[in-house]
Amino acid sequence: MKNSWTMIALSLLGLFACGGSEEDSETGASIDNSKTSLFNTYREKGCSPYNKLASDELKDAWNVKIELSIDSSLKATYRTEYFHPTDKTCDLMMFDTLDMSKFDIKGKVTTDEGIKVNALNETFTYNSDNRDLPPNYTLIYIASEKLYFGYQTPENSGETLKKRHSSISLENYFRQVLK
Repeated sequence: MKNSWTMIALSLLGLFACGGSEEDSETGASIDNSKTSLFNTYREKGCSPYNKLASDELKDAWNVKIELSIDSSLKATYRTEYFHPTDKTCDLMMFDTLDMSKFDIKGKVTTDEGIKVNALNETFTYNSDNRDLPPNYTLIYIASEKLYFGYQTPENSGETLKKRHSSISLENYFRQVLK
C-alpha cells in the first residue's frame, strides 16, 4: 500500500511538472510554425482601397495591388502598385513603390475578435520614396494560404508596443501564390 501512495504522488508530481512548461513550449512551437509557414513565400493582395495617400485634390482612397515576398530570414519585400480611385479593377497603374522590412514574430496574443494570433514587430529597412517609416507593432495570422495582418484603429495605431494593433479583418488578406 505504501508503494501505491508513492507511485500516485510521483505520478501527480510528474503531471504537474509537465503542465507547467506546456504554455512556453506551445508559444515557441507556434512561433516556429508561423516562421516556417512564411519562409520563401510569395503572396498577393488583389485590387483594394488604400487611403493613406489621400490628398487635398484627391480625397478618395487610391486602389492598390500589393505583392509580398518573404525570404528564409523573414525579410519582406512589398511592391505596391497604385491606381486612380475610379479604377476599381486596377487596370491602369499610376505609380508603384517598394518597401523592405524585417519580421520579428513574437508570442501568441488574442485579438479583439477572439482569434489567437502572433504579435509581429516589423522594422522597415528601405522604401523607394524615402519616407521615414517607424517600426510597425502589429499582428500576424496565417490560415492555410491566407496571411492576415493587424489593422490600425485610433486606440491601436501600431506606433509603439503599448499601441500594438489588436484587431484583424478576415476580409483583408494576402493570398499565397506558388511560383
